[in-house]
Amino acid sequence: MNNPFIGVWELLSGECGEPGQAVEVYDMSALRARKVITEQHFMFLTLKNGGFYASASGPYTRDEQHYREHPELASYAPMVGQTYEFEYQIVGDIWHNRRFEGGRQVEYEIWQRIGD
Repeated sequence: MNNPFIGVWELLSGECGEPGQAVEVYDMSALRARKVITEQHFMFLTLKNGGFYASASGPYTRDEQHYREHPELASYAPMVGQTYEFEYQIVGDIWHNRRFEGGRQVEYEIWQRIGD
């Protein structure tokens, strides 16, 4: 299976809301994020209002329906050792991903490939 994830991605839009919380749409005027994915690892960096906000890195796994991140390093310590599973769709250079918990969508992001 060809790996459509390899490359450099920039966040275009998104929303999230943990169980029991209202869904919040990302304020893209304040938020910038990039994700770099190699054959075996991912790394993302997010800035908010021009300053550091979040980062994580580690291996990932994938199949035809799911992309799973397994952070080994993270700016938010509780992420380390967790698995974040997303349903995904990649069309051309646009990547949509959705994460569910307890049957409820808790995250939806759209990324655009900006490099190899």
